[in-house]
Amino acid sequence: MHKLFGLSMNNQWVQLFLELNIPFYIYKLNKGDSIIYKCKNKNNSAAIILHGTVYILKMFTNTEGVCIAILNYNNIIDFHFSTLEKDYVYYQVIALEETYLINFYWWDFISVVNYLPIAIKILYLFRNTLKKYEMISYVISHKSIRYRFIQLLVLLCQEFGTVNNHSIKIPFEVSQTTISHIIGSNTITVNKIMRDLISQLLIKYIVKKKTLICYFGLLTYLRNNKIN
Repeated sequence: MHKLFGLSMNNQWVQLFLELNIPFYIYKLNKGDSIIYKCKNKNNSAAIILHGTVYILKMFTNTEGVCIAILNYNNIIDFHFSTLEKDYVYYQVIALEETYLINFYWWDFISVVNYLPIAIKILYLFRNTLKKYEMISYVISHKSIRYRFIQLLVLLCQEFGTVNNHSIKIPFEVSQTTISHIIGSNTITVNKIMRDLISQLLIKYIVKKKTLICYFGLLTYLRNNKIN
């Protein structure tokens, strides 16, 4: 059964899966909704993002977590590469905006893997998704929480931002709690850094709407402070 929640049937992945008779299910996540993936499950499922943006937390049994990626359209979600950690790790996929995922099982895909076009498409998805993992790894690699925050701003602007006359607007809501989850900090520290950047006219944050705007002066700030 193909329950589309209003998503267009013309989507390329929906059309392709229908043509190849690959069973699938489409999930709709509203902003803030999440899905838990546990590697110990043996269903070998994966999901492709049809629309929207999510961030992924790698959660440990001691309740600590680390952000490993921010993914959007045409990225693939698959955690079954993890084999050694399955007993004490799970993954939480959290929607930053309204998001649609097309879920399928690898054994259904394998049955048509000799169909070259879909094999190429899947390889492209993995390549593109890997880049997203590398981007967030670079953000987290900074020891300074301030540098992590600023590099996250750069990543959001590059990957999702809408350019206006003198600024770049992030098109979805970004709460201070979400930022703290992504950079591995807390809301008190995030709020402090944010207020400092606002006072320097580098960013603007509309609290009620959770709207984040970065001014072009932020790039000059990066160059002057040699934050790479």
